[in-house]
Amino acid sequence: MHSRKAIVLVSLLFTYLFFFEYIPPVRWVHIPYDLEGFHYPLADYAFQRLRQGHFPLWDTTIYCGMSFVGNIQAALLYPPTWLMFLFNLGRERLSYQSMQDLLLAHVWLGFLLCYLWLRGKRLGELPCVLGAGAFAFSGYMCEQLQHFGLVAGYTWIPLALWGVDQAVERRSWRPMWKVAAASALCFLAGYPPTWMVFAVAVGVYSLAGAWRWKTALGTIAALVFSLLLCTVQILPTWETMGLREPEMHYGLGAIKWDLVLSYVLPNSFDFGLSVPVDTNPLKEYFYLGVPALMVLPFLILRRRFRDLAPSLAVLAASLVMAGNPFNVVWSVIRHSDLLADIIRDWYFLAGVTVAFAPLTAYGLDHFLARKSRRLPWWLAPVSVAVMAMWAGYELFRWKTQSFSAGWRSGRDLLVTLAIFGAGMYAVRAVEGRQRIWMAAALVLFVGVDYKAFGTSKRFNAAPGDAQRWSSTSYAGMPDDTYQQLRASTDYRIVVDTDTGPLPNGLRHVGLVTPQGFDPFLATPFRKMVETYARFTTDRLFAVDPENYIALRLFGVRYVISSEYSKAYPKLKDNSHYRLLGSLPSFYKVYEYLDARPPFSWEGGSAGDRVERRAWEPESRVFEVHSATGGLLALHEQFFPGWTAHVDGRSEAVKPWTGAFQAVVVPPGEHTVEFRFRSRLLGLGGAISLVALIGLVFWIRANSRSTSGTTYRAASG
Repeated sequence: MHSRKAIVLVSLLFTYLFFFEYIPPVRWVHIPYDLEGFHYPLADYAFQRLRQGHFPLWDTTIYCGMSFVGNIQAALLYPPTWLMFLFNLGRERLSYQSMQDLLLAHVWLGFLLCYLWLRGKRLGELPCVLGAGAFAFSGYMCEQLQHFGLVAGYTWIPLALWGVDQAVERRSWRPMWKVAAASALCFLAGYPPTWMVFAVAVGVYSLAGAWRWKTALGTIAALVFSLLLCTVQILPTWETMGLREPEMHYGLGAIKWDLVLSYVLPNSFDFGLSVPVDTNPLKEYFYLGVPALMVLPFLILRRRFRDLAPSLAVLAASLVMAGNPFNVVWSVIRHSDLLADIIRDWYFLAGVTVAFAPLTAYGLDHFLARKSRRLPWWLAPVSVAVMAMWAGYELFRWKTQSFSAGWRSGRDLLVTLAIFGAGMYAVRAVEGRQRIWMAAALVLFVGVDYKAFGTSKRFNAAPGDAQRWSSTSYAGMPDDTYQQLRASTDYRIVVDTDTGPLPNGLRHVGLVTPQGFDPFLATPFRKMVETYARFTTDRLFAVDPENYIALRLFGVRYVISSEYSKAYPKLKDNSHYRLLGSLPSFYKVYEYLDARPPFSWEGGSAGDRVERRAWEPESRVFEVHSATGGLLALHEQFFPGWTAHVDGRSEAVKPWTGAFQAVVVPPGEHTVEFRFRSRLLGLGGAISLVALIGLVFWIRANSRSTSGTTYRAASG
């Protein structure tokens, strides 16, 4: 018991230090790219709407509006997201540090769940800790820290595999509740391709073990049941999927010859913060660590392979799904738009790390179980001293970003392997408290190796702070200009794609734009945009500031650019624009003088008037005064769930200009409301609630069965 506490506490300490960039002084790592520019704005938008007393159904901020509750990558219904919101009560906006903390919690939770799963196999504590470390701290997790949905979904895989093992051991489906719960949490984390990796890994694992067919059937039943738990998210997402074209991103296979080197060499490709950004394009970091690499010969020497079969099956299946040999995988999934959309070759490399966790634990356990001749008394303290010196040297080179790269990093690996191997021999030879502290030293030594080569790299760290704005200031923009933008949130802003801020980042301050960067870009909106603007990527488009028809159609009043942009000359001396701001700044904000709000009236009388009365994301209310009647158009994407009401009576909503919406208004004075409600959210919530109640009874039944078995065993 004492050794378990010591080793786990040391592992927790390493996880805590995982995000620190310098020691000393202590400074939190800033995680850049998708976590900052994509996931954080989504979470912050939801937090602000909840803080205002509204459940976030509709997102006004990008693409001229889109369903928020139907955007699965927002992870709105993922329970840990709500814990993050709870810890931010009292704040004006969601703290970016809290989102990094949530990722940190998932890293350690992944380690803990993997440790418990491996301990359930009755392996030694040290092998289980090091096996769980390979799962939680090796290359795959380190590289994916910027992708919230991947990390969160990946975290729950060990819980499901633990449930499969317990079901096999007890010859009962009751422990399969862990599969159902883990599957639901993985799905709600917001990235379906990771859930597909989860489903394949758990399915193959159950089929390759003992009691295989019954276990496989139980696994399938648990996965289906988990989808009932997720219906509250599935139905709103399905409701909007009809507007989106599937993305065929499977590819021809993600495995290349140099990928193997990234698993073995600690610095196969140099991703140091000081290395130019164009170095090693399209290369990855998957370093498994010295425990996983050391065990390979001991796995071969094992006489029993039956207990390794499930893990080896997961490894083989993951390599097939990732590698697509002879194009066999794509030949199967290409016949289904859904499968081709959510099965991505690259993400199955997560299964490789999942498989190596138990393989590492089995190999180290086999090594420690072998008899050892008595070693000199000085071996343990000398081993600890050498580990401390080498770990300190690695931390120094980590801080100064001075590691050797490529094949030369193999020298570092050989030294680390030799020191680790000597430490493992010492652990096997000593007993009592000396063994406990020797094991703890080994865990820290391995942790330093993971940290040195896997953190504060170009793919998961950057200088600076994500929150470069507040309610009174925005970095690179004069304060008076910023306040004017915030006072006109009923108009939209075009962002210069050359040098302007990311469109998604405007969510933080309540600003709206017709642009964006999101996979739920609807096909009708894309086709409309292609008429008036130019796509620079598959999701990001640029609007010509001289295309005044497009500006009025999108309800644009402001353009954010800079002197370094190609579009800047079109703004500088254009009589249609006025430069805002009293002070020089990086961002140049121009006001379009002939701006139109994002609604319009097509009537037959010069005296017709349309006045805006309310402007909330899910509700737009107008007062219309018309002698002859006409068409009121809302320049907002027409998604399923939008309805129109004239004086409280429901009226048919018509598509307008291909992607927007309009309603016919009769002559006279009328109150017109456009209202968005997800039609399937309530039904999905009811189904999920019933399934959740069923899960509670399932867990209770398993608990009673377990306690009954324990009592009978004790009585016997």
